[in-house]
Amino acid sequence: MSGASPPAVADLSRLASLLEVQETETAFGGRQRVWTQIATLWVDFQPGASRLQSAAGDAGTRPVTVRSASALARDLDLAAPGQRLSLDAVLWDVTAVDRAQPSPGFMTLSLERADP
Repeated sequence: MSGASPPAVADLSRLASLLEVQETETAFGGRQRVWTQIATLWVDFQPGASRLQSAAGDAGTRPVTVRSASALARDLDLAAPGQRLSLDAVLWDVTAVDRAQPSPGFMTLSLERADP
């Protein structure tokens, strides 16, 4: 979406899936986390900035690129931080949900993902 005009449904041109983590017990009594699709959304995806960040691993710390983006969508009550958005087979972490912007009936998802 560009400019200062209010968003329109026609601006939402990319199909994405909203995922939520489900924790279940394994057959051996352990716990496993599985991401489950809870909704399908049409979004207006806007890439943002990138930054370098240190990540701990087996070989010590290494730099990773953290990319940010935003996605405008119709407001959905079950959207919340901690979920994931799958867009074009790329997973994005939902870090915030702003229901006050840009106008009533819409929400803006703040997204991040780390590239190794």
